[in-house]
Amino acid sequence: MAAMDEADKVPVTVLTGFLGSGKTTLLNHILTQQHGKKLAVIENEFGEVGIDDDLLKKNTRMQADEEIIEMMNGCICCTVRQDLVVVLDKLAKRVQAGTLKLDGIVIETTGMADPAPVAQTFFVEPKVAAFARLDGIITLVDAKHIIQHLDEEKPEGAENEAVEQVAFADRILLNKIDLATEPELVAVEQRLKGINAFAPIIRSEKSQVSVDQVLGIKAFDLKKTLEMDPEFLDTEGEHEHDDSVTSMSITTSGEVHMLLVNDWVGDVLKNLGNDIYRMKGVLAVAGSPKKFVYQAVHMIFDGVFEGEWGPNEPRGNKLVFIGKNLDKASLQRGFEACLDTPANRAKIEEAEMIKVFERQQNALLGAAQRDDVVAIKNILQSGAAVSYANSVGQTALHIATLWGNASAVEALVQAGAAVDQVNDLGAQTPLHLLASRVGKQSNTANRILCAKTLIKAGCDLGKKNEDGVMAYQYLNGEEGDDVVELRKLITPF
Repeated sequence: MAAMDEADKVPVTVLTGFLGSGKTTLLNHILTQQHGKKLAVIENEFGEVGIDDDLLKKNTRMQADEEIIEMMNGCICCTVRQDLVVVLDKLAKRVQAGTLKLDGIVIETTGMADPAPVAQTFFVEPKVAAFARLDGIITLVDAKHIIQHLDEEKPEGAENEAVEQVAFADRILLNKIDLATEPELVAVEQRLKGINAFAPIIRSEKSQVSVDQVLGIKAFDLKKTLEMDPEFLDTEGEHEHDDSVTSMSITTSGEVHMLLVNDWVGDVLKNLGNDIYRMKGVLAVAGSPKKFVYQAVHMIFDGVFEGEWGPNEPRGNKLVFIGKNLDKASLQRGFEACLDTPANRAKIEEAEMIKVFERQQNALLGAAQRDDVVAIKNILQSGAAVSYANSVGQTALHIATLWGNASAVEALVQAGAAVDQVNDLGAQTPLHLLASRVGKQSNTANRILCAKTLIKAGCDLGKKNEDGVMAYQYLNGEEGDDVVELRKLITPF
């Protein structure tokens, strides 16, 4: 399915909240309001169909002139996430065929669901991302019982779902306020802000709120991120709880260097991604007239340059983190090390040199794949390292042997390439890759030439990969005169 323009994609609202918080009541309230929107509902329950399903079906039919409701059993964040993709794809095909008009989709999750995998679906599944956009995560909390859920002790290694649901919220509905006193409500709000200071809290009784407070809020719209208020981000001292899940912000003036930011964000997501539930920000990038806006859910990152800085607008940076065990001092130091300042000049120059080096090395890998000997020699003469390995341990010689490029293999070996260097994909040598592709590609004659070059350079025919396999063993079962010759050539005994 061809990707729609962002404005034309169907907005998706995720309703989450612990068991008994009022999610189905809110959903029925939305469906019975006169808002003129045609909505599809995806209902998710543990076990069998819930008791409110008949009412949901009636109300869905009422607002859409037909019943558009999908049921899934199990936890939407684990066992049936792929079912969610299937359901959304089915809706997409109906919209594309012109048999269904949709103004929105509402997903009601089980009370035990972690919202993160649901949110990530809209970023990592191409078919879903082409059709729908995540509009916001609405978390309902039971004013009377939420504290005990937040304080509940979980088995070692298990997450507290109630805490995560609050942490991921774009908007929090503090429901059942009629069951709590005003001091209790204030205490609950303080506790919620201690976990997520950036989600507005709306008080409600029996889930009665204005529809526009939960639909069409565009919380995941990167343009919306530009509207972050610096004063709103100043959350210091707002809460007293020392809970493991908290929120924090960083606000600085000045500009960042994009290479340093890329490295820092990559490191944060790699090492802290499981603990950082949500992250978003607006950055002033040196050399760019536009603002860089981004959002992240765990390790899934999305960012674009969006909107120019005004002529008199101070260029600066605003970042928000919501997560577990956040070390503000460390994150602050890490980000400040990304600023384009004289103090960071040596680091910037090093990053720029590394970038040039990586570009040069990637060009060498590309030339090896194309069997472009002229390019290989020129790149090596300009200072590239002949045995440089990429992020998965592949060298230019690995690439050349994988493709059976005899001329490239000869040029690389003559330049001193390490013939027995192993990659990170199973500790394979160039000879392993050479043999592994026989039968999948028809250039066995070229592979014989490659093997002769490697043998002449002294490669170890008996070297095993991490599975204990020698290169010649890949040829077992393969037929043909060329294969027989190659097997004989690379058999170590």
